[in-house]
Amino acid sequence: MSTGRVAEWHGIEDVRLVEVATPDPGPNDVLLRIGACGICGSDVHRYSEGAWSIPGTRLGHEYSGTVLAVGAEVDGIRTGDRVAVNPARSCGVCPACADGRTNLCAERASEQGGFGDQVLLREARRDEQLFVMPPWMSFEEGAFVEPLAVALRAVRLADLEPADPVVVSGLGTIGQCVVRVLAAHGHSEILGVDTSERRREAAAPVTSATLDPGTTDVFAAVVDRWGSQCSPYQVATGAAAVIECSGAVLALDAALRLVCPGGVLVLAGLCSTPPAVDVNTLVQKEVRLHGSFAYTVEDAREAFALLREACVDVAPLVSHRIFLSEVDRAFRLQRNVADSLKVMVVPDRALGNYP
Repeated sequence: MSTGRVAEWHGIEDVRLVEVATPDPGPNDVLLRIGACGICGSDVHRYSEGAWSIPGTRLGHEYSGTVLAVGAEVDGIRTGDRVAVNPARSCGVCPACADGRTNLCAERASEQGGFGDQVLLREARRDEQLFVMPPWMSFEEGAFVEPLAVALRAVRLADLEPADPVVVSGLGTIGQCVVRVLAAHGHSEILGVDTSERRREAAAPVTSATLDPGTTDVFAAVVDRWGSQCSPYQVATGAAAVIECSGAVLALDAALRLVCPGGVLVLAGLCSTPPAVDVNTLVQKEVRLHGSFAYTVEDAREAFALLREACVDVAPLVSHRIFLSEVDRAFRLQRNVADSLKVMVVPDRALGNYP
């Protein structure tokens, strides 16, 4: 019986590579050899705080790879195909799914295990869970389908016109993807906000400007650029929307203050502890507050299309490549926001696009 390794969460700062049996795909399943897997912000919360995890939880949901085996009833996927992955799977029949909101399916599951040698995708369908990559697309670029789909959903829910000024708060992976989606959709007035110089520099090519909230009065800077607006009891900037991607409590407070009367605040970042909300500001400015959770199949399709058509460039976001055998070090690097953007975990034996 063949085996492979997979990273499991066993406690705070305790991620272990364990040997597991190689699964046999059922008739609708596909077995992948992992080509690259990115570390998500939620993975860092798991590693550092134990959020959303129990001992034995398999990790890694931003991945791509090569097809090793295909179930007899899977259409359009062949052994040897290089594929980007949407790891989410929904029931397809509940009210949320019927409404196209597969991200809110009560039976929604995500095929974890991207920090491993191989992973089994159950009930996998081409152009839903699996996207066949063109020869020029790297495994790392393919691994961005999942975070790019998250960003697409946040931008869609903001429901903006290209001329609308937008602040993107938090320039981690999701924030970086949000500014790139906005630019691809024709937005020209985009301000990025983050304390990390490295992350601000990465966002600079696709934003109008970036701001450091640690050294700059962001409110004053935004007023200087886009003017101010007043509701009966509140003064605000001319920002039509703020898309908050950090999950930081202070950033949420700042976002509410920034957004214009009648504007939209989209929350795409998860908080490890429930924050207090300034309801008075929310009410007095009639802010449209919109949560944005994960993504739908349509979001994943568009994310792959943006990558396939080279409408977004995610390759510069990869700051580190760490071998699977050093996965714990990869998590520690990703946690250091001053020095990291996207840490990619890659196979120990170089495959495909790796030297």
